[in-house]
Amino acid sequence: MRDGIVLVAVEPSRAGMDEVAAARRALAARGGIELPPAGARGAVLLATCHRVELYTEGLSPVEAVRAFRHLTGRDVAPGRILLARGDAAGRHLLRVAAGLESAVPGEDQVLCQVRRAYRDACARGASGPLLHRLFHAAFRAGKRVRAETDLARGCRSLAGAGINRAGSLLAPLGRRTALVLGCGETGALAARRLCQRGIGRLLLANRTRERARELALRLAAECRESGRSPGIEAVPWEWRVRALARADLLVAATGAPAEVIGADELREAVAGHGRPLVVLDLAMPPDVAAPPELAGRVARIDVPALLAERARDRDRSARAVAAAEAIVEEELADWRGWVRRRERRRCTR
Repeated sequence: MRDGIVLVAVEPSRAGMDEVAAARRALAARGGIELPPAGARGAVLLATCHRVELYTEGLSPVEAVRAFRHLTGRDVAPGRILLARGDAAGRHLLRVAAGLESAVPGEDQVLCQVRRAYRDACARGASGPLLHRLFHAAFRAGKRVRAETDLARGCRSLAGAGINRAGSLLAPLGRRTALVLGCGETGALAARRLCQRGIGRLLLANRTRERARELALRLAAECRESGRSPGIEAVPWEWRVRALARADLLVAATGAPAEVIGADELREAVAGHGRPLVVLDLAMPPDVAAPPELAGRVARIDVPALLAERARDRDRSARAVAAAEAIVEEELADWRGWVRRRERRRCTR
């Protein structure tokens, strides 16, 4: 059957984080991608730190899997691929947008990423009518969950959770220096959280230095408005190892396909440290090497550790999860009704 929506994805619960990271690396290495795949009426590719998903319209499941493998360059084993169609595919997207599939339930960042994936597909002329309606249902579900439930109460991002944990190791933060590598969404979230928690000095580095400068100016203005005054500085990317030698905390969130701080660079940076260094690596694949001989001098917080920590907390939000799932089912039913009305109109023509 080639009518309807088919989802093909790799995500942590089925494929594991290593496969997700490999798929992201393959996409980054390919650069530009072609959407929609041949024969499809529409397609949206959603790639985040924790999932790579292809939503197709007008392809059979076999064709959708083939298109996914072509786009990612990964011959993922069938048992490690999430394959869903129709209502199941729609429900999954709505759950993703609602934050129900996130490491941090209700996080805001994933809804922004879903919107960006949809906008990118529209810019390519790749969003078919079913996908168009489904993604708008996902946007409504995401907004309602955040407005009508307690799912997003407290820390709503993996970056925020990581900063909270790092802060507990480095208190008081007012006497500490942090270096943030990567000033995209995740890095900016982490930097803002550090400012909110009262970091004493904040160094920002990005491959495009202008992006680091813009973030530094924006955060400095926000701090002035709230009465805080940390030292915030954008440093050249090439100085990152030198800057790390001055830091108590390294936050790495570049999304690069390979390490940006290798084992030798980490050894060099901590050689002059008279104190342990905390490394918060929010990237998948990881940005920072983990030489075993530095385990006593480097306290490492990474995505797998944060995922495990958040999994232990899920039981506490059972009531909010139930309310969010009810919203997802309401929006899914609305979309399903639209699809059925559309099919009836087509049959009577």
